Amino acid sequence: MKEITITNPTLIKNENFETIIITVIFPYQEKIEELAKQALLPAMLMYMNEEYPTEEEFQKALKENYIVDYFAKQITVGTTNYFAFYLVIPDKLTLKKDYVEKQISFLEKCLYHPKLINEEFDNFELDREKENLLIKLKNTDKSFHAYQTKRLHKLVDNEGIFSRSLYDHQDLIEKLTSKELYKFYQKNIKNNHPLIFILGNIEKQTILPIIKKYFPTLKEQETLKTNYRHYLKPFRTTPQEITEEKHFKDSSLSLVYKVENMKEEDTILLGLLKKLLTSQSTRLLNKKLRDEYNLVYSSNVTFYPNFGIFEITAYINPLNKDLALEKILEVMNDIKQRKDLNLLIEKIIRRRKTILIRNLDNKYSILTKAIYKKLNIAYTDKESYDRLTKVTEEDLLECLSRLKLDTIYFLKEMQDE
Repeated sequence: MKEITITNPTLIKNENFETIIITVIFPYQEKIEELAKQALLPAMLMYMNEEYPTEEEFQKALKENYIVDYFAKQITVGTTNYFAFYLVIPDKLTLKKDYVEKQISFLEKCLYHPKLINEEFDNFELDREKENLLIKLKNTDKSFHAYQTKRLHKLVDNEGIFSRSLYDHQDLIEKLTSKELYKFYQKNIKNNHPLIFILGNIEKQTILPIIKKYFPTLKEQETLKTNYRHYLKPFRTTPQEITEEKHFKDSSLSLVYKVENMKEEDTILLGLLKKLLTSQSTRLLNKKLRDEYNLVYSSNVTFYPNFGIFEITAYINPLNKDLALEKILEVMNDIKQRKDLNLLIEKIIRRRKTILIRNLDNKYSILTKAIYKKLNIAYTDKESYDRLTKVTEEDLLECLSRLKLDTIYFLKEMQDE
C-alpha cells in the first residue's frame, strides 16, 4: 500500500458554470466478503432519509431546496474504493437567493441520518434493491458485450483482482441482512472521515464554515492508504488461445497484452498506442481491418492502466477469424517498422490538444480530474498532454517491446443446426 496526504476540503474556484458541485467522498479498502454491501449501500442513502422517509417526500424536498441533482458513484481503483456523493446546486447569482446552508444541511441528512427501522435499514427497500441487483447480474450472460468482457477478464487474470466481480459472489447478496448493511454503513460512512471537493463560483469564506458545521468529522489534513496498482506480469512464453461458442448473434476476436515491467508513466505510452490504432487522424487498425480487407463490423481498443493490460477487440464474421488475427498482429508489428511514426505521434498530440481545450467546457471532467489528481489516481488532462508532448518514437518502440501477447480469445456465435 502507498500513503498519500491531502489537504481537505478542496475548493476548485470556477466562474464558468451556473452550478456548484459538492462532492463528499468516503475512502475504504475493498474486501471480497463486502462486495454485496458496497454495491447496495448507496441506494439506501439516495431516495429517502429520516426526515423524508418516502420517495415522494424526498423528491419534493429536492425541489423545495433548489437542488439540481443528487447522485452517487463508486470509484474503484485496484482494491481501493471511494463512495462519492454529488450534490449539484445553482450558484447564488443564478438562483438570486442564498440556499447553500439549507442545501448542505439536506446533504448531511442524507448521509448521516438515513431512514432506519429498529436501528437497521428498511428491509422492504433493501429487498427491492437486492432483487434488482440479482436480476442485473443474471442478465450478464444474456448480453454479448457483458459476457465477453467478464469472460475475457477471467482468462487474463492470474491474480484474482482484475476480474473480481460480484457476479461470482451472488450468494453474498442473498444472505445480506439490513442489520449487517447498517454496520457496514457505520464503519465506512458514519464513522469515516469524508473528503470534500467543491467546484463552482463560490468563495472559500462562504462555503468552508458551512461545510465544517455539517461535517464535523472532516479533518483538514487526511492521510490515506491506497492500493491502486496491481500490474499483471507477463508469464506465458506463448499466448493462450481460447475459442468459445455461445448462443449470441455476434462474434468477437480479442487480443490481450500484458506490459512487462509496467510503470505508472507507461500509461501515457499505452494511451498513445490506443490513439494511433483508433484516432480519426490515424486509424491504423480500421484502415487495415475494414478499409483494406473488409474484415470487421467495428473494433475497440482499451487499456487498464492499474493492471498493465492492453486489449484489442474486433467484431467480425466468424469465418474471418484467422485472417483478422493475422492482420491485427500485422498492424501491431507494422507500427515498429513505420518510417512516419513521428508524424503520426504529432497528429495525435495535435488532436489531444483540441480535446484538452474542449474539456475545459465540461464541469464534470474538471471535477473528476481534480479529484483523481488529489487522490493520486491519475494524471490530469494537462499533465497527460504535457507528458505526451515529450514522448519520442524511441519511447513508444521501447514500450512496444515490453508488450507481451497473453491471450487470444475468440467468442463465436453458435450456428443454427
